[in-house]
Amino acid sequence: MGGVLSGDSVGMASQGVSWLRHWAYGRSRFVRPDRAATEFLAGRRGFPEPGGVWDRNVDMKLPSHFRLIGVSSLALALAACGGGADADRKKRPPMMVGTSVAAAADFAPRLVALGTVTPLQSVAVRPRTDGQITAILFREGEDVSSGQALFQLDDRAARAQLAQARAGLASARAAAVQTRSDLGRAEALVGKGFISGTVLDQRRALAGTAEAAIAGAQAQVASAETLLSYLTIRAPVAGRTGELGFRVGATVRPGDVLPLVTINQLSPIAVRFLVPAADILQVRGAMAAGRLTVTARSQDAATGNAPTLATGRLAFLDNNVDPGNGGVAAKAEFTNSGDVLWPGAIINVVLPLGTAVTRVKLPEAAVQTGRDAPFVWAIGADGKVVMRTVGVAGRADGQVYLASGVAPGERIVTDALTKLKPGDRVRTRDGSRDGGPRTLPAGAMAADPATAVGG
Repeated sequence: MGGVLSGDSVGMASQGVSWLRHWAYGRSRFVRPDRAATEFLAGRRGFPEPGGVWDRNVDMKLPSHFRLIGVSSLALALAACGGGADADRKKRPPMMVGTSVAAAADFAPRLVALGTVTPLQSVAVRPRTDGQITAILFREGEDVSSGQALFQLDDRAARAQLAQARAGLASARAAAVQTRSDLGRAEALVGKGFISGTVLDQRRALAGTAEAAIAGAQAQVASAETLLSYLTIRAPVAGRTGELGFRVGATVRPGDVLPLVTINQLSPIAVRFLVPAADILQVRGAMAAGRLTVTARSQDAATGNAPTLATGRLAFLDNNVDPGNGGVAAKAEFTNSGDVLWPGAIINVVLPLGTAVTRVKLPEAAVQTGRDAPFVWAIGADGKVVMRTVGVAGRADGQVYLASGVAPGERIVTDALTKLKPGDRVRTRDGSRDGGPRTLPAGAMAADPATAVGG
């Protein structure tokens, strides 16, 4: 019920509300506020004259004509407020909105996840012995091969030790020659009785000692050679070198926190990402069926404009679920031709999980997240919007693919969504008010009428 109040009615309503306010305020000082208004309307309590004082022991009665004025004023005020809202909706012009026509399109379910480019091998090169850098044999940022010399440390003391060890080996070998000769002569003389068997045993012991001395000297030479090799630091893996940690003249030690340089293998390279808990079974099934192709795309690929960076294969799926997020870590391996994938980069990983199925396609802006389920605003044939719950099959390239709730050809609102209410009239930017479905292709999905709200 609605209408416009006259000047007298407005005045009467204001006077009645004012009396009620004064009475309720005074009464609330002695009784509960919720009882004050009830007693006023029932006529059991009155209100004081202007400037008067309440007597808590006196049961003041409100004259009946005052009660009638107050009640009538409240009724008129409430009727005016309710009627004004209805009149405002009827008088409000149709809202201008942007729309998109739902279209049928093939959609293949897939997993799109953020991944981090990770080298298959990343080595922080450190010295294995103390020494001073005398030469750097590469330029930082250069590609190096496995075994290539990178740093040269001062090796003069090590070379001297090696020479000493080799001299000791030569001396041991010469002593061994002498002992073997003495043993031969002793064996010849003992048969003729010129020396005793005890002397022969001594010669044999000396010959054995000489042979052992040779083995010890050879070990010392090998140790000196190993120590010398530590002073020439070589690349343990092939890859791209990073920033130098030390320069020529610096003294380095194995316990230094900063490495000499870090080498990252760039080809092949891996991308580490997380498989959500909801997709683990699908990914495992796809891996069991055969090789699973993985596509690497830049982060702005969600708009559909970014090209594919590389194509590889799913190489690893962890055997443990992360208790923090319920997902499983996975790695995809790429050949990385041209070094398009760089260690540490954050990219999108696209992993197909099934075959293509016909769905209803809409822009992402059209689908809103509701308290219980996603929904869209559909424009009916009468130009009014209807809130409709939808089932989302997936998202890709800035589009949402719906499994239910919208039929191809329906016009769906894409902007001004927060201002809409069920039953509002709208007009589109192209001047159309009719949002009913167009001619549907054979086999196209129809909207479920049970999901519509409003109208």
